[in-house]
Amino acid sequence: MLPFRLKPVYKNYLWGGTRLIDEWGKTPDSDTLAESWELAAHKDGDNIILDGALKGMTLTEAVKIYPEMVSPKFRKDDTFPLMVKLIDAQQPLSIQVHPFTEYAMRVEHSKGKIESWYILGHEEGAYIYLGFSKNVSRSEFAQAIREGRLPEVLKKVYVNDGDMYFIPAGTIHAIGAGITLAEIQENSNITYRVYDYGRLGQDGKPRELHIQKALDVTNTFPLNILPPGRGGNVIVSCNKFRVERISAPYFGWTNNEGFLFLMCINGECVFRCGDVCFSVGKGGNIFVPSDCEEEFTLEGDGEFLITTQ
Repeated sequence: MLPFRLKPVYKNYLWGGTRLIDEWGKTPDSDTLAESWELAAHKDGDNIILDGALKGMTLTEAVKIYPEMVSPKFRKDDTFPLMVKLIDAQQPLSIQVHPFTEYAMRVEHSKGKIESWYILGHEEGAYIYLGFSKNVSRSEFAQAIREGRLPEVLKKVYVNDGDMYFIPAGTIHAIGAGITLAEIQENSNITYRVYDYGRLGQDGKPRELHIQKALDVTNTFPLNILPPGRGGNVIVSCNKFRVERISAPYFGWTNNEGFLFLMCINGECVFRCGDVCFSVGKGGNIFVPSDCEEEFTLEGDGEFLITTQ
């Protein structure tokens, strides 16, 4: 099967901004945009295929008919493995945690969520929260939540463009204001919100918190934060996904062990693969099926993140 492009799914939340519209060419129906789901086959958001024989199908529909496009081992009843998003945080996101798979399957009947963040843009002084600043007991964690001082016990990490952070399930975290990033994650939308700065939702009420579930799954020791991944092409690799950063001109082979997902993060390129030719600019994407038997090239000055299983 030949490569194709995917129509993003747009999500707007109270913390979203205008960067994805102004700088990344996204076209939502709203004036602001929080998230653009570039790769998604989920009940909460499903990409539509824009090209080729599968044009007009959702990604979920397509992989049930042609599971080999995901990988040789993928079966039509399996859950699509990954999700890739662009995120614009004009305001800080809630402090939150995602469950590990065993807990998520038992309690939510869903996958857990391991994720990583690649920083695409930031305002001066922008930071994330990532884990605790010191060892705390579960009772101290609960007390910090009750007293509204949770940020005081978290690790604040100042960011730079090109940083990559890996966030295991069970790690408390938050994206701070003034950050644009790419999020590569397991295909799960389970989030336990712990602290939300006293904000009100669109209904005028405080947004729901998930304190007990967060207490159940959060690791309360400091995360061993590695230096942000900047050197070399491979910027994160774990047992769920691998992310590589490449620049055109580029010659690539399809990966018959699993699909490739290319997302342009800068510049412009022409993608060629067999009879397929796409012009791809900043914010554009290309899905290369696992069963594609053609080589592909990128011509131009584009920079890409390539995500694989």
